[in-house]
Amino acid sequence: MKNGIILALVLFILSAPARADSALAQRLHEIRTQGFLLCSNLLVYYNNQDPAGAFYPASREAYRQNLAELDALTAALQDKTELTTTLREMKSVIGELEKQPENNRVEYSMWLNPVLRVQGDLDRLAAEEYRKTSGQAGAVANLHQLSLDLGRMLLLYESQAFSRTGIYSFEVHENSFNEIDQRIGATHKSLEEQLPDAGDQLKEVWRNYSFIRQRLKASEQAVVARSASLYLGKGVETLDLLARGEGRKAAQ
Repeated sequence: MKNGIILALVLFILSAPARADSALAQRLHEIRTQGFLLCSNLLVYYNNQDPAGAFYPASREAYRQNLAELDALTAALQDKTELTTTLREMKSVIGELEKQPENNRVEYSMWLNPVLRVQGDLDRLAAEEYRKTSGQAGAVANLHQLSLDLGRMLLLYESQAFSRTGIYSFEVHENSFNEIDQRIGATHKSLEEQLPDAGDQLKEVWRNYSFIRQRLKASEQAVVARSASLYLGKGVETLDLLARGEGRKAAQ
């Protein structure tokens, strides 16, 4: 009995670095997804192509909550000085954007572009740090992939309402929508096989994605900014929650 307790304690101690590495990888991943959601919600709030939705209070609350989440995620990463410095820069450029008068006849690309550039820097740095960890495998890796692709699709979609904004966190070309869409479908199918117990959550993610999928791919249609942000944002949050749970299981 005593030897069994000692063995269990030794195994627990030996597994501690793996648990810490998994938690760090998850934190870095969520820095990336919160960066996508932050910019997407900003694009919704400052979308002058949607006069009824521009400056909608719930969208302002959403992007400020994303910024608060980024604060919390980086709070424990003070040794990652580039990340914390980039987040300070993010706050600064958002502050400049928020100083501008709110007018739905104004296109805010001039002030949104610096935010998108910094988001690109933040995403690159978090991805680099993620690769330095042991990373994630199996279902967790796929959950991360799908979550990031939903974030990319959302940002790509919301940016269509602006004529002079760029995306700096991933390469964009004429077939980007289709490529991301195909990857989303393939990853989701793999996850259904890997995580049968999460079937209900995964079905909801797909249902929410499918609800606006045709509009996402049809550039000639008016941008449904708030709907896309709501439904794809829910998907990202659900997938990140699942990844946290699966990561804890794997580290036990």
